[in-house]
Amino acid sequence: MRNIQKYGGTWKFFDSEKTFQGELHIDSDKNFIVLELIIPASDSNPMPRPPYKGKIPYICGTLFSGAKVLLYKCETGKEHTYLLSYTQQIIYSDFAFWGLEIKSEDEVMFSNVTVDFGEIITWSRLCKYNWDYSSNYGVNLIWEHEDPVNFKFGDGLLIKFYPVQGSMESNSYSKEIIARQSVLVDFVYNQPKEIDEILDDILSIQYLIGLGIDNEVVIENIKYQHPTIYSEFENKDGSVTKHFLKADLLFGKGEKKSTASIRPFKFIFTLRDINDQNIFLNWNNRYSKLKPVLDLYFTVFSNKITAPEVLFLNLVQALETFHARFITDDVKDYITRVEKITYNFCRGNENQNQWHDFLLDEHQQNSKKIHLRSRLADLIFAEGILPFWPSSYNKVEYISKVVDTRNYYTHYNIEKEEKALSREELPLVNAELRILLQFHILKILGFSTDELRKKTVEEMNRLNDIKFLQEGTHEIKERL
Repeated sequence: MRNIQKYGGTWKFFDSEKTFQGELHIDSDKNFIVLELIIPASDSNPMPRPPYKGKIPYICGTLFSGAKVLLYKCETGKEHTYLLSYTQQIIYSDFAFWGLEIKSEDEVMFSNVTVDFGEIITWSRLCKYNWDYSSNYGVNLIWEHEDPVNFKFGDGLLIKFYPVQGSMESNSYSKEIIARQSVLVDFVYNQPKEIDEILDDILSIQYLIGLGIDNEVVIENIKYQHPTIYSEFENKDGSVTKHFLKADLLFGKGEKKSTASIRPFKFIFTLRDINDQNIFLNWNNRYSKLKPVLDLYFTVFSNKITAPEVLFLNLVQALETFHARFITDDVKDYITRVEKITYNFCRGNENQNQWHDFLLDEHQQNSKKIHLRSRLADLIFAEGILPFWPSSYNKVEYISKVVDTRNYYTHYNIEKEEKALSREELPLVNAELRILLQFHILKILGFSTDELRKKTVEEMNRLNDIKFLQEGTHEIKERL
């Protein structure tokens, strides 16, 4: 059953002092915020019109309980007039700020928000529950936790990961008792920021953690701090101290999801790795340039992309974009690069011409732009690290198949179909391309190339094993 709350109250639009009656509907399962506005009819106005249509910057609400709520970034929907009775208008809201009342849109600025990303405790290693068997009177449950981990991000932003011990069920005679804990992330700014800018910064941490756990990370809960929301405490000397409170921020777009619980052996890296190896500094420096690649990369985990063809195009585009942004987008530089990396790898031995031709074929030498084929070859070669060995085709055939498939889907021609990968081959190729892209993203962040190569080879071997098992029935013979 859907969890929908309804709140009656009075509502005031952004530039008007006139109030309207209405009911706020919040679906916490679907992240759905809807205001049902009711405008009564009168003898002089039997068919009342709603005050606005289209986009509405914000609406201030006072619930019948007295609580305040700000609906921010709203848009009108359907309306219906009941003659001599009332007009009903539906208004959708992107955000609901509980406890907030403003007089100007300029006040929708925040310097401190707290995000709960859900199941990141194992990844962070900042807290855990342990059993203490040392007591003579039984076994004690001990909550152990580490100090917060702080990072500076961008200009004037401090990001703090810290553990919080949650509630514990109080029924001592229950068959089971649940002890809770969380790892929260504070985003603390030197200067107040708009919510969209804050959400962009939050997304960067979602992507960073997502790379680490090798899965999607979502916002499960978010709270904000505003200078108008506080409690006052009187000190012994008669002075008053303000204690700023954090209130809930609800989203009105998109289905609510949870961060999946991932087993530690699947982690690519942890919070400790980021901290110990100074990876966050590289993330800070490269994120804005890397973001378009990450946007494409994380469609791998989207349940909205079900067609393997769409995912294939996203991954190929991500690889092409990565190469252009982080390696080169100049054909002369690319030619010089090929000469350098093949010499460094081969030192003039007989294999140098082979690798040179692999990276720089005849078509590329005479072209004014870098071809997709060359970009893929360069990423597969990886300056001689050679982490990527597909099983279905040799490297030259594999690249040709990927290029032909991309061209078939983007520049349709029935004659290209026979050169393209089959639909049945795409899931495996998608998995391989994701591994290749993941290798290069982690490489520019500063992770050990030896460890990355080892991890990539293991992942490719795992895919080959899966492919072998799926190709047929294999008899398991008894051991003698």
